[in-house]
Amino acid sequence: MGWFGGSPSKVSAVSEVPEKKESVFLEDLPPKFEDKKPEHHDVATYQEALKKVSLSDITLSNYITMPCFREAMMTGFSAMGVLGVVTLLIHRNPGKSVNWGIGGFFLGSVVGFEQCRSIRRKSFQNVERAKQANQAKLQSKIASKEEKDEALEKFNETQRK
Repeated sequence: MGWFGGSPSKVSAVSEVPEKKESVFLEDLPPKFEDKKPEHHDVATYQEALKKVSLSDITLSNYITMPCFREAMMTGFSAMGVLGVVTLLIHRNPGKSVNWGIGGFFLGSVVGFEQCRSIRRKSFQNVERAKQANQAKLQSKIASKEEKDEALEKFNETQRK
């Protein structure tokens, strides 16, 4: 009987070994964008580039999914606020402070975007170096295992004699 009387409570089966979930690595996933090489190697002109741009490309959802967009906007808004307020406090001219604020926004956005891209580039380089180091480590393990196997065979031959 249980604590409060009545029928005994049902006990569910508990497994000691947790179920293993198969790991999914980024390398195993299909690419988000296809790497298409240009069919012709002519120099692109501004007119050709402008023909490819449409109004559907300029949406907020496209920019939000762009890497480093958030960091660039935060840096731009911070620079806009700081430069606008400081200019307003010094010169007491709202028009001048708005101009400085807008300039600070654009400058801060560019600086923030380039800084983020630089950090991402370094991160990808570090990942690539780690992959190469891991490959070299695996190759050395395989080579040392083959050497150990040869030494073991020689030892076994001498023991048989």
